[in-house]
Amino acid sequence: MNTTLEKKEGISGFQDLIHPYSLADFSTHYWDKKSLLIKREDTCYFESLLTISNIDEVLDLNRPKGSSIRVVKYQEPLDKTKYENADGSLNLNQIYAAYVDGYTIVVNEIDRFWKPLKIFCHTTRDFLNHKTVANMYLTPKNQKGLLPHYDTHDVFVIQVSGTKHWKLYDVAYPTPMVNSFQPIFQREQLKNVKEITLNAGDMMYIPRGIPHEAITTDESSLHLTIGVYPTQWIDLLTKSLHHIAYTNVALRQALPIGFLESNPLAVHEEAQTKLQTILQEALNTKNMQGAKQLITEEFRTEQQPMGDGHFKNLDKINELNLNTRLVKRDRMNCKVQEIGAASRILFSGNVIKGPITIAPVFDFVVTRNETFQVQELPMLSDENKLKLCKRLIRGGLLKIAY
Repeated sequence: MNTTLEKKEGISGFQDLIHPYSLADFSTHYWDKKSLLIKREDTCYFESLLTISNIDEVLDLNRPKGSSIRVVKYQEPLDKTKYENADGSLNLNQIYAAYVDGYTIVVNEIDRFWKPLKIFCHTTRDFLNHKTVANMYLTPKNQKGLLPHYDTHDVFVIQVSGTKHWKLYDVAYPTPMVNSFQPIFQREQLKNVKEITLNAGDMMYIPRGIPHEAITTDESSLHLTIGVYPTQWIDLLTKSLHHIAYTNVALRQALPIGFLESNPLAVHEEAQTKLQTILQEALNTKNMQGAKQLITEEFRTEQQPMGDGHFKNLDKINELNLNTRLVKRDRMNCKVQEIGAASRILFSGNVIKGPITIAPVFDFVVTRNETFQVQELPMLSDENKLKLCKRLIRGGLLKIAY
């Protein structure tokens, strides 16, 4: 199975990305295991995310700079002074000239600069529960931007327009640590090439650790990479140890003075004495749940909300009354946590805390997918209902429905 069964009007999330494969099939046979190629006959399949005609607007109005933009040919970047003005804006004419001279235009984390891609990455991130970003590569015909390398994150290659020829090689280092060293290879170091040509509408999944390179032939190429930076098992174990360290002083104590120069066997024996019981404790259900809570809190609060005109809600915050209807802002994935004597709502870009007694009120807000009146909040006095709703609007979770 490698073609779509019908035309689709744009894509909205991860399941459209891997269509017609099911999530179960992808998860079982491909995720973190091997590459997947999906060939399509729909050349416009990805145009709702970005087109070549949008790129000038991204560069001109949103001004990606620093590490957000690269102009590169065969791994060699063009000096930024050639295309960046003194005020930080981009000299588009110089970028045009570099493109004609064979340079690839790269915009890293383009989802920060283009709303359709921000929505797509936001949705995909929430669906996968893994950090997700998008990079853009515009390459002129008969050129190569990067030399053979592997990525330390998973990559979904989206061919938006034109064609690009890819070479995938045998795995050099299976499943490298996320954000670890990314080597550049000489071709003679690589074995068993697999050649693939992507046309507009096609998608290829490349798990981390697979060496690859790409080149255009007689047609230019615009492709996106949806990079997924997964939370690993080592991250869960690390967070479990952090969770224990809040209450177990042994993990917070300093290593002996001069431990780098001392007898390794003595350090090893003391580590065994201190850590064996703690490591066993780290793997019990309670601490794994605590570790998951820590990861959940970081995951939800590091994602910034979508810009949706929220200032108009803030202007009306003092007009709230018990009959005002409120609703969660769009794409606002949120969750209630209860930790000790405290409760909190976690949501994109923020966390709002309260006493444990207010947890049912937080639950009411989280579970309501339709509008509600301020007076419908349970348990609280009218005065405190208004105070809490103002706080949730100011914090960015709720908006005024009408």
